Amino acid sequence: MFRRFSIQLRDDAHRRVQQALRIKGIVNIIRLSEEIRLNNLAENIAREDIEDLVLQIAQLYAAPIEFDDDGLAALDIPGDFSQDNRNDLEKMLDGHTCGDVTSDLLQLTRE
Repeated sequence: MFRRFSIQLRDDAHRRVQQALRIKGIVNIIRLSEEIRLNNLAENIAREDIEDLVLQIAQLYAAPIEFDDDGLAALDIPGDFSQDNRNDLEKMLDGHTCGDVTSDLLQLTRE
């Protein structure tokens, strides 16, 4: 769905992406989007929509980007975190084998 953002929110996003580039040299999409959302709560826009805007702006400036997994987990999962922080794909692949070769044999070790 096409989402129209206010000029103030767009300007804030452009300014923050440029600031992140100057200060850190990289744009953290999730963290920056949450900061923008919190500064513009009156507009009631979902963080995911703002993430898309920030990603487009970062691409416009050819900025290196990162997705902070810790930030994503902290924002999406309230309460205590479990010890197992692997994503679903890692959990699924952990129990599978490749033919008759176990996944332990696929790990490279130095001796």
